[in-house]
Amino acid sequence: MKEFSVAIRTAKVGDYSVCLPLFTLLYHGDIGPNFRRTFEEYVTKKEGVILLAEQQHTLIGILVGSYHLDIDWEGRTARIDAVIVDEAYRMRGIARKLTQRYLALAKKRKCKAVKSRANTKNVIAQKLHESLGFSKVNTYEYIMDLHE
Repeated sequence: MKEFSVAIRTAKVGDYSVCLPLFTLLYHGDIGPNFRRTFEEYVTKKEGVILLAEQQHTLIGILVGSYHLDIDWEGRTARIDAVIVDEAYRMRGIARKLTQRYLALAKKRKCKAVKSRANTKNVIAQKLHESLGFSKVNTYEYIMDLHE
């Protein structure tokens, strides 16, 4: 893979409008009415972080991560909540660079593990996780929508 020049930085509140097109792509247009507030909470509070990948001041990728106290790990863990790379810039190592930066942040915060999910049909994401040293676990994720 040819080296691709990209800058990774932490998002600020003012980055919301620049990030919105990639979030809209990630969530297939399903951006809720409280999305801006949630974005701002990730950016301003210590429980989460949003990393931005830019090339020549153009946003090309986003990683959303959060931190949690985890009784199973007897301490803090990190979780990659979402990663999206602009379609025109995929397969250039952008998701890898975002993830590596997040792993470094998790280590700095003394997290004991980093959790992440990949869609069962997304083979590229699965291979990325494995190449970075993530282990596949045989669990199911269950969700209950409490808004209904």
